[in-house]
Amino acid sequence: MSRLIMGKFALGKLALGVCALLLSQSSPAIADNKPVAKKEGFVIVYEVPNKTYQEAREALDAAIEERGMVISAVSHIKDMIDRTSVDLGYSAAPLYQTGGETVLFCKADLSQNMMRQNPHNIALCPYGISVYTLADHPKSVFLSYREPVQADYYKPIQQLLDDIIMSVAE
Repeated sequence: MSRLIMGKFALGKLALGVCALLLSQSSPAIADNKPVAKKEGFVIVYEVPNKTYQEAREALDAAIEERGMVISAVSHIKDMIDRTSVDLGYSAAPLYQTGGETVLFCKADLSQNMMRQNPHNIALCPYGISVYTLADHPKSVFLSYREPVQADYYKPIQQLLDDIIMSVAE
């Protein structure tokens, strides 16, 4: 009888270990509390855990400035959407709970390289990271940017955008 109990105990312990391993492998956001990028249409989206909108917005400014870059503009997208919804025939119900801003900035060395590859790449600068909460998902803060150009010269720019977002999440 005690052998049977010991066997069930060991089997239960093994099953628990397997579940923990699978969870840590399949969901990095749960395992290490870091956001995971997902593609939504032509946008790369991160859901940032354990931050308020204001904390994320301030951390975004700091992460950009700590890398020696200057914020060139802030687009207040939520304000425009809220202001024009009814006039354009949409519901007055808000899409965004708080914020809804896109922060624009550039990094000279990366932009120089990108435009030396093709001077028409001027249209890809400045870079922008949006920060917002959704009205139907108010407890989560999202950061996103446009899907990157599929070119070698854009890879360092995408890495920069991802690094900035990871700094915000810390």
